[in-house]
Amino acid sequence: MDTQEMLSLDKLYDIVIPDGPAWWPPSPGLWVLLIAVVLVVVLIGCRLYLLWHRNRYRRAGLYLLNDADTEYDVSVILKRVALAAYPRGQVASLYGAEWAAFLQKTCPQSKFPEGFSGDQSQKVSPALMESAAGWIKHHRSAAEKQAGA
Repeated sequence: MDTQEMLSLDKLYDIVIPDGPAWWPPSPGLWVLLIAVVLVVVLIGCRLYLLWHRNRYRRAGLYLLNDADTEYDVSVILKRVALAAYPRGQVASLYGAEWAAFLQKTCPQSKFPEGFSGDQSQKVSPALMESAAGWIKHHRSAAEKQAGA
């Protein structure tokens, strides 16, 4: 072979680049990370579901509150919500001023109008509706007080 032929570019071959590392199967560390992420997502989902499920009586009370026409209707709805959240013996016998005091004690940020009696002839005032909705949303049930939540 002469030098001219040896230096010819026709005899050169392209460089072959090897394929990158395979994505599957993942390394053991990636499996651990994936399992941890799935576990955290499942735990958060369960916690959110339990919270949503535990507050279903609040959603029902707010829905019923939209149809209330008199103070009596509001009082009945509040009593139903309270019976779902507190022991029957603590709530069932309350009425009048005792009932209003119980509502105020269980949710101090809800200010019920003076003279709230649950009278059937009294029309619902916007202040009462706002206070009742606030009480339904923000009261702390007996279970929440025990858990410290």
